[in-house]
Parts: sequence; structure tokens; C-alpha cells
Amino acid sequence: MTARGAALFLTLPFLPGLLPLVPAATAADPAPQGRALVPRGRWHHEVPGPPRVRWSVLFRRSDVEDETRLLVETPSGRWTLRSIQPAAGTATREEVTDVTLPQPGETVSRTLTPFPPSATPECEGIRPPDACLVLEGSRGRFAAPLSAFSGKDAASLRRRVAAVVSPGFLARLKGLAPALPISDLEFYSEDFLALFEPVLARPPGPAFAGGRLPGCTFDATFGFPCTPEERRREEWLVRHAPTPPPR
Repeated sequence: MTARGAALFLTLPFLPGLLPLVPAATAADPAPQGRALVPRGRWHHEVPGPPRVRWSVLFRRSDVEDETRLLVETPSGRWTLRSIQPAAGTATREEVTDVTLPQPGETVSRTLTPFPPSATPECEGIRPPDACLVLEGSRGRFAAPLSAFSGKDAASLRRRVAAVVSPGFLARLKGLAPALPISDLEFYSEDFLALFEPVLARPPGPAFAGGRLPGCTFDATFGFPCTPEERRREEWLVRHAPTPPPR
């Protein structure tokens, strides 16, 4: 992360795009108590391309955290991206999981905190506006101050970052590149995905724009089917507010 990126991490209002160390939730998990349904929402969008990009945003709030999932499909594959913003504390976490058939399931995560977390001697002594970056994948773990990626050792650090995931996962990760203009992917790019692969740096230009489209069928193929109420709401929206094709 650049010094500008570190400052951005500490000054932006926490949105559903940053997150803490928590166990992964499944679609079948019961909704938490408290704010769980205030709000709870789904949005689906598509860009016809080429290349064609389809994605859904699933949001859930509880008294403990805000959770946002992105279900993303490009011509090269499919991924779920999960981010969690804690209701208290400053540690944030993102996860990217490759769900491309025939061998889905590999995940890489990023945790950011402005103070050294426990068991991370690599970050001992950091202070804001710097932050401690911890990446974990199928082949190991890497931790370092975020500011180190702006220093003379940045190239060697990036090689160590790439080593925490399998070569196959790293190659497939490039398939996310057409989806980078999705606004919700902003929090995954510069200081996470681009550390693994430079082509995953967020491109200049506007974010994708498009109306809301029916997405329950798409979401179900990722293992996140709509509830009966969500399906009724989607049918109502289609009948009463036809959405123009995306730009």
C-alpha cells in the first residue's frame, strides 16, 4: 500500500468493504439478532460487454458487523468476495474465493489493522497512518507493514505475497480483471489483489453503471438462493419498475 492508500484506509468512513477476523458464514446461517434485517438486501447488475460481467451484492447487518458479499462472474471464472466491517474495533478483513469449476474453493484473505495485532512480530512498532497487513492463503501466511510496499524491498515483498497461494489460483485470479470497474471491488484492488498481480490494479475511469436486474437465479448458482420474500420483492420490482439495460 502506498502512503496515500494507508491514509485512505484510516480516513474513509468504514463501508461494507472492509472487515475483521471472523469465521466464514454460510448462506444457511440464521440471521443475527438486533439489526440483522435493517437493512438486508440484494442487488444484481450486468454489463453485456464484451467482456460480459455479471455480479450480485449481498448485504447483511447485525449488532456485531456489517457483511457484504460480491458474487462475480467474468468470461474467465467465478469468485465470491466477502468483506466484514466490525461494529467495534478497527481490524478489517476481506476474502476472495475462487469458485470456478471444476476445482473451486481456494481462498485468500487480507486483514488490515492500524496497530500491531497479536502474533505479528513483523509489524511490531507500527503506528498510524501505517497499518499491519496480514495475507493468508492455501500455502501460508505473510505479514508486513503496509508502508513497506512503497520502499526499496517492495519487489521482494511481492514475490513473498504471491507464494501464499497456489500457482493455479494466482493464474485464475487474473480473470477478475474485467470486473475491476465494479465500484464494490475498490476495497479489494490496490492493497490486496494488486499485491499478487499488477494487472489487478484498479484501472482509471468511471465505475460500471447499470440498472438493477433480477438476480435470484444467478445468486442460486453460487449457493446463495433468495428467500421467498426476496423472490417476491424481485418479482414486484420487475413488474413495477422495469430497469433499462446497463450502460
